[in-house]
Amino acid sequence: MRQRMGHVAKLLIGLWLAGVAVAMFLVVPQYEGLGNAGRIMIMHVPTAWVSVLAFAVSASFSGLYLWKGRVAYDDYALAAAESGFLFTALATVTGMIFSQVVWGVYWNWDPRQTSIFVLLLIYAALFALRSALEDGQRRRQLSAVYSLFAFVTVPFLIFVAPRLANSTLHPNCAFIAGSQCSGVNLSVGRIGLLGDRKIQLLSLEQQGEVVTAQVQVSEPGLRGEHLLTPSYDLASGKMVSRPEFPGLKYQLGLEKVDLATKSVLLNIEAPGTGLLDNRITLFTFLASITGFTALFVWMLTLRATLLSVQWALAQREGTQA
Repeated sequence: MRQRMGHVAKLLIGLWLAGVAVAMFLVVPQYEGLGNAGRIMIMHVPTAWVSVLAFAVSASFSGLYLWKGRVAYDDYALAAAESGFLFTALATVTGMIFSQVVWGVYWNWDPRQTSIFVLLLIYAALFALRSALEDGQRRRQLSAVYSLFAFVTVPFLIFVAPRLANSTLHPNCAFIAGSQCSGVNLSVGRIGLLGDRKIQLLSLEQQGEVVTAQVQVSEPGLRGEHLLTPSYDLASGKMVSRPEFPGLKYQLGLEKVDLATKSVLLNIEAPGTGLLDNRITLFTFLASITGFTALFVWMLTLRATLLSVQWALAQREGTQA
């Protein structure tokens, strides 16, 4: 009966994710400014969130093992860590594909890419630690302690570290309706990102109280470059002109100017790209999160069961010997 339920669950999850994939490519509309490249966010974001969930589950079962000492808890902790590692790798790969399509490069040691790479190394070390220890009890205990400390780094590497430095490759604001971008501070000659556009501050020109910035904007995939000239009134502290990005309704705003350091704060003046504004897109996104979460639960249960059987067989062989 349990085996039959497992097969049914596997079939339902497969059909669910297949439906998400079909909707992602054939039903969900293109995103303004991103085109078809934006569709990968339906997979990229949910896999990233599920990876955090998996590492949290792994840490929880590791704590339970240290408290109760049950081998089954260690099996679930390992199974969750392995699933989290796979989902993190999937999120990394999909992010690299998006990066190549939009900015023309797979990898640039962007702060977010670097932090996710470090996270993969941390959990790869967990697997190396387990394989290096032959004594089962010692392996489980040390792995549980390591897993708890490893999870402490997850919130920092996923949510904090990427925001400590200006991103050079990853968007600094969400592609959702109503999102508020923090903008990017640039000095003359420096490069940054606004949404999916690479921008470079070429120069600043002052005429009376009005400062005009010469900003070079690169299209996604580096398919073209445009010169925009937003301006700012020093007396009133308000923006004067906000030119639109080519082919978009979004405007480039000059929010702050510091003539002493020749630096400015540039920002997108827009309500967002409408990623989740469309109901079909929103439902597909939620279905993707649900599907990948269900896939994680199925993988966790299956892998933990296999580890339990493996341990039981090893115990039986040891007893017979």
